[in-house]
This record gives sequence, structure tokens and C-alpha cells, in this order.
Amino acid sequence: GRAPGAVVAAGEGPGAGAEFPLLVDRPLLGGEPTAYVCRHFVCDAPTTDAGELAAKLGG
Repeated sequence: GRAPGAVVAAGEGPGAGAEFPLLVDRPLLGGEPTAYVCRHFVCDAPTTDAGELAAKLGG
């Protein structure tokens, strides 16, 4: 799918992404890859579930 205007930032491992202000204070949950979906300066609860992420993204 398409997501016009989407921003994707990624990091790997502890402290990863520290160079991106967008990822500061957004840790991994349980050591798992974690998605934070934000719209209009408000973020949903983070998720580690691919199906939940797809639903949040409208897929």
C-alpha cells in the first residue's frame, strides 16, 4: 500500500535510533521490534504485533 506523507525511522538493538530525535523515549517492548504509529502529533500505544500494525496503518 501507499502512505503519502509517512515517515519511517528504524533502529536496531539497545540505544539504537538515539541519533533520531523521533525515536528518543520510544523503547523496544520486551526486546521485540516495536512500532509507534503517530498522527497529528499524537501516538497510539506501541505494538509488537504485525497484524495490529497493519490495522493501524489501514491495511
